[in-house]
Amino acid sequence: MIWLALTIALLLALAASGYRALRRFRLRRALAALEGGSRASAFEIEAFSQIEDHLAHRECPCGGLFASLGERSEPTGDRILRVVRVECRRCEERTEIWFDATRAYN
Repeated sequence: MIWLALTIALLLALAASGYRALRRFRLRRALAALEGGSRASAFEIEAFSQIEDHLAHRECPCGGLFASLGERSEPTGDRILRVVRVECRRCEERTEIWFDATRAYN
């Protein structure tokens, strides 16, 4: 009888773990689909102050706001991309937001 209870508890734990993994996968896919979620969909900015302005209003799909963890530049041919690593304050999901800063440097 104890084996039946342990088996049910194990199956419930596996189902909960699978549900969390599926939810996290969907959240990551939603973040990548947003504008600025990849190199190809980078936001065009004219001043670096626009990055902070954008991050102050950008929401995660869960509804939380993002906190900046750091920035880096990535020159790619004729474009200069600025990548900001962010973390959602609510769900703690980390992602990157891409900005096309070519005009800001000129």
